[in-house]
Amino acid sequence: MIDPSSRLSGEGRRVAFGLFAIAYGTNVSTPFLVTYRERLDLSVWQSQTIFTVYVVGILATLLVAGPLSDRIGRRAVVLPAGALSMVASLIFIPGRNSFVLLLVGRFLLGVVSGAALGVAAAWLQEVAGRGAEQRAAVLTTLLTFAGFGGAPPISALFELLDLAPLIAPFIVHIALMAVGLVVLWPVPDPRPKVSGGRLRVDLGVPAAARPAFVSIVVPAAIWVFGFPSVGFALLPVLVGEFVSSGVVVIAAACGALTAFAGLLARPVLARIPVRRALPLALAAGAMGYGLGMWGFVASTWAPVLPATVLLGGASGVLTAGCLTLLGEMAEDERRGALASTFYLLAYPGMAMPTILTSIALVSSIEVALGGAMFVALAAAALLRRAIAR
Repeated sequence: MIDPSSRLSGEGRRVAFGLFAIAYGTNVSTPFLVTYRERLDLSVWQSQTIFTVYVVGILATLLVAGPLSDRIGRRAVVLPAGALSMVASLIFIPGRNSFVLLLVGRFLLGVVSGAALGVAAAWLQEVAGRGAEQRAAVLTTLLTFAGFGGAPPISALFELLDLAPLIAPFIVHIALMAVGLVVLWPVPDPRPKVSGGRLRVDLGVPAAARPAFVSIVVPAAIWVFGFPSVGFALLPVLVGEFVSSGVVVIAAACGALTAFAGLLARPVLARIPVRRALPLALAAGAMGYGLGMWGFVASTWAPVLPATVLLGGASGVLTAGCLTLLGEMAEDERRGALASTFYLLAYPGMAMPTILTSIALVSSIEVALGGAMFVALAAAALLRRAIAR
């Protein structure tokens, strides 16, 4: 079994903690989507927009964050992004009474994710060194998903204890991120600054790796967040329509199970080669959509919880598998750009809840989930064929 942490240096552990703190901040608000909807009398579409606007912030920064970090260094990008995540959490506190402020907070968190997560992934690859690409990729996945999964239960706990649930969880993240910045501060930059020339948009894909990138990484990456965003944001909101109590707890359970299921990447990739695991992960995600569809057909939340496990587990394997392949492909001087390109392909999947609810407006959520299931199964078959060539 892969044991990434046993050989991680002290500097690597500091970067890892910073990555965890940033990922944690992205999901603090997720269990409260139903609460915001009721408190502000929002439509389902508005509730999904709170989640999806995150993607807009990501896309606003991803194209430049990686190449910028290749030029000015990883540290100069990750530290300001961490500080901005604290500002975003602060905005959510008055945002509990304002739809516009909720959108601003989510947008800023998207900017943070676009700037930091791909760059931090490249940073950990550099700390681990050549030959350890899979170990670094699995570690990045574990930390990101642990951060994603750690926030919803803490938010739900404040809700259960009635301890300022729309305020206190964000203060917890601000404190956690403050510690993360202190921990990150002494870490030197692994890359010297590059002076001269214009900053250009650079996808970072080496010419020799382009066929594999296009045929394997691209079709896998676009599902990386297309699966878990449904578990995080769509299923909990829709479940609220036929659950009379405990909605926040169920929403937190969906978020936590989706995220922590991503940790399955470690045992799966320890036993199954990356190229074989990717199409299997797509098939598992399709099954997650199918279970979600069953829940709504039967008007019960019970199948929703195992659905989130499949959706999160599929995402974890896809993330770690793609990052492993990218670590092997990357040129040292363009590693940040390539990592950001991966997230640029992956993060539009965060719009999947909005896409499905839009389709449901002219049909039903069952039809939308069923269609997504068949598309994901077709993608798995095509990816398997591409890998077999």
